[in-house]
Amino acid sequence: MTSRSVFHRYAGATLLGLAVAWAVQAQQPSQPQTPAQAALASARQSQKYLFILFSKEDNPATQGVKQTLDAALARRNDQAQSVPVKINDPAEKALVDQFGVSRSPMPLVLAVAPNGAITGGFPLKLTEQDVAGAFVSPGTANCLKATQARKLVLLCVQPVGNRAELPAGLADVLADPQYGPATEVVTVRADDTAEANLLKMLQLNPKPGVMTTALLVPPGSRLAVFEGPFTKAQVAEKLQSAQGGCCPGGKCGPGGCCPGGKCGPN
Repeated sequence: MTSRSVFHRYAGATLLGLAVAWAVQAQQPSQPQTPAQAALASARQSQKYLFILFSKEDNPATQGVKQTLDAALARRNDQAQSVPVKINDPAEKALVDQFGVSRSPMPLVLAVAPNGAITGGFPLKLTEQDVAGAFVSPGTANCLKATQARKLVLLCVQPVGNRAELPAGLADVLADPQYGPATEVVTVRADDTAEANLLKMLQLNPKPGVMTTALLVPPGSRLAVFEGPFTKAQVAEKLQSAQGGCCPGGKCGPGGCCPGGKCGPN
């Protein structure tokens, strides 16, 4: 199966250098929180989205984006909040650096899910449809968070009816010293209507009574789908065959590409 990009809606965030950003981790408990850091902490605690409006100056473009953002969020007070950040404010330098937006076109709006995943990046202009599209399902947010951290994702789709056992190959992958630290497991139910769009994006059609597992690789491509049981060797084979025998992007995880350009076990 060829690699297929499934999170193209969030490509703007990736292109803006947000692949490893997790906003909450930017906090430094020993230092006083800046307004933006406090907003991130508050949003996470209250399980809300945070929309960060980065700008250089309060020009008509920034005012227009702010007006659109305020109008879109006025109907979502229970779901989201926003905070403005001037990228030339020394107090917010750490946050600006973490998100990698110092050279991005301004104004720029980033949408941060409660788990820290970046679900939208909108430079220069913003529409209410952009804001609405930044709200994603928990499964989508968890997949995004992992792939933005340059990890592999094994997305397990539980079938309708009795809860199926997780595939034995899953435990083998997680126990492997090479794959385990670079892999996240995300579980959703096939009959969860909130996750219907995620399954549609991934083109997954789970069969009754059968666990379906999708292998996702950074920046958000579906590399393989396993119906029912699978093995660690099958996962390794799919990774080895991707991009000329090395892991997508030249990396399996924090340690980079495996010796000899292969990602399988030694």
